Amino acid sequence: MFRNSIDITVEWGDCDPAGIIFYPNYFRWFNQGAHALFGAAGMPFHEMIEERGIAGVPMLDTQASFRTPVRFGETITLTSWIEEWRNKSFVVAHQVHKGELICAEGRDIRAWVVEDRNAPNGIRAVPIPEDVKRRMRG
Repeated sequence: MFRNSIDITVEWGDCDPAGIIFYPNYFRWFNQGAHALFGAAGMPFHEMIEERGIAGVPMLDTQASFRTPVRFGETITLTSWIEEWRNKSFVVAHQVHKGELICAEGRDIRAWVVEDRNAPNGIRAVPIPEDVKRRMRG
């Protein structure tokens, strides 16, 4: 299974008044991890939008569990991978580590969408190409 890791240094602006990561930042980093995962597989989202004619891979659902606090000045490692492929959507799993310690875990479900002026929101989900799934499986 193809995985990708990125290191993140926790900045002052990432923290709440107690000096602990303000939880919405985890979701921002999960999004960053998903983009980095596809980029590391040679399929950066910004290129796929143009080359494959997709409108993007918006989040449909997301969740996280927080195990231990992370503070200003610490460096964390975010590891992301595709946990499940579905026909028109996929699940990205994330783990946040500080050394060997797992600090947080999360998952987001994303859809593979194209623009569609006739769709209620202007986009619609379409089947994910098999070559994308193969590349991400490693």
